[in-house]
Amino acid sequence: MNLPRVELQQSWMKMDWDIQEPSYTFEPAHSQVNIEQKPAEMFINRTPSQLTIDQTQCWADMDLKPISRRIAEAAADGERSVLKYIERVGAEGEQLGAIENRGNVVTSIARSKKLFPDYQFAYRNIPGNFSLRIGFTPSELNMDWQLNGTQIDVQSTPSHHDYERGKISYYIKQKNQLQVNIVGGNVNVGY
Repeated sequence: MNLPRVELQQSWMKMDWDIQEPSYTFEPAHSQVNIEQKPAEMFINRTPSQLTIDQTQCWADMDLKPISRRIAEAAADGERSVLKYIERVGAEGEQLGAIENRGNVVTSIARSKKLFPDYQFAYRNIPGNFSLRIGFTPSELNMDWQLNGTQIDVQSTPSHHDYERGKISYYIKQKNQLQVNIVGGNVNVGY
């Protein structure tokens, strides 16, 4: 007998997923530094040293004098001689004026006058010691600095972060199914 039977076909649900990986990008900050340094300036002002040597007295000690000095010395010597003469004649005149005071005035005046002048000789260095005049002015050095400074320019760009979150997507690849089939003979129910 061919009995009908029920066939069941069942398929299970199948799931699947898609994974989207997370991504991260990073650009570091860039900085650009421009440094401009102007050089310092130095100013130097120097006055030279000065050495002066005066030999005038040395030449005079060796009797090598300029004519102007010889004339000045002769004039001074003449003035001294005239003043000495005036003084001597005045003193002798006073002595002669007092001739009434007993004494031999004329003889004493004659004895005071010498026939031969006394010359004095002395040893000395020619030119004389310390007759050379030396003068020295030291040099001066003045230094001045001018600092021109430094210019610093910094240009920076910020860092850039980019992050995308990852995702997991679920989907049904196959739905669950149940098929019911009646297979088989015929059922005659006759009563």
